[in-house]
Amino acid sequence: MRSRIWRNRYSRRAFLASLTVAAHAAETTAKGRILASVAVRYPDPATETTVVRLTDPQFTSSLPAIGNRGVTARQLLYASDLEGKWQAFRMDLKSKESRQLTEAEDLDAASIALLANERGFWHFDGPSLVETSFPALKSRVIYRVPEGFDKLPGASYSDDGRYAAFIEKSASRYRLRLLHTPGGAAETLFESSGELSDPLLRPRDASLMYRRRGELWSMRFNGKENRRLPLAEGETPQAQWAADGHAIEYLNRPPDPGKLTALREWIPGAGANQGADAKIADTSQFVRFHANADASVYVGASGNKASPYLLLLIRAARRELALAEHRASDPALVAPVFAPNSQFVVFVSDRHGKPAIYWIAVDKLVAETDGS
Repeated sequence: MRSRIWRNRYSRRAFLASLTVAAHAAETTAKGRILASVAVRYPDPATETTVVRLTDPQFTSSLPAIGNRGVTARQLLYASDLEGKWQAFRMDLKSKESRQLTEAEDLDAASIALLANERGFWHFDGPSLVETSFPALKSRVIYRVPEGFDKLPGASYSDDGRYAAFIEKSASRYRLRLLHTPGGAAETLFESSGELSDPLLRPRDASLMYRRRGELWSMRFNGKENRRLPLAEGETPQAQWAADGHAIEYLNRPPDPGKLTALREWIPGAGANQGADAKIADTSQFVRFHANADASVYVGASGNKASPYLLLLIRAARRELALAEHRASDPALVAPVFAPNSQFVVFVSDRHGKPAIYWIAVDKLVAETDGS
């Protein structure tokens, strides 16, 4: 009997000890851990619109780059330095809880994106492009930047997940790279001593656009038809492909400082046709914008210092509605994004400290579109 009692006590003690060890291991293993909600709801002082701050402004957080899928109706992929180093996180937009997805040594926050099927995500960790699957967070390296080159921030991914584009730089050269992700083989589409940046793959097509010394160019995946886009005269602070790839929507800042920044659309032409360019609407000095799924409504961040608003631009009426003040120190930081179903927008601001991510419902203002 004594022997049995001793064994039972020992087993219980061992079991409790094992729980303590497991709990300690869970605390010290960051990847996969769940972070409680830090969301704060408040009425915007200017419009009384309800705004939800999703992340803690004690730390810097950022959204995926424009063109990279990171927002769905149910979840949000984002990056934050709350661990001291940049890491990727996924937030459940219902509970507002986040799960840490990486233990990266050198995460490129501008390279994160959900896979086409939302069963995982991409990110660059230093020179390595990594694919990670949900829910197990099993990772594999798809590509590694060759020695002698560094990858510049950012990456763009095709809508089917089969291609990625990014810029690599050596001591004297820039090169635009196209990666075929299933096999991990990369090729150089274009190389230049001048600066290259911002590659953006065209949806439903084997082509892309990129910046070359500040001007926008386009090229096919086979390296042909590399040409400067004949956009309106002036600066182009931002450009993006329409959701179906039929056109490039862009901001145009005219040379005349007395004129407003306009939102324009350029539709590529076939053969020798240079395409059709038209103004969508003048804006309240938009610095960044994003279109909803059917391009009937745009959300924009105004650069007007007297009226630092986040606004909705209704395309058909060419009319703007103020959602809330963004109050960002740099309007380019705001980078607003529509949800695929057009029922809310997310954006970034440092109005309460460091850059944090904010959420606003627009379901009473914008018709729902297909998207999850």
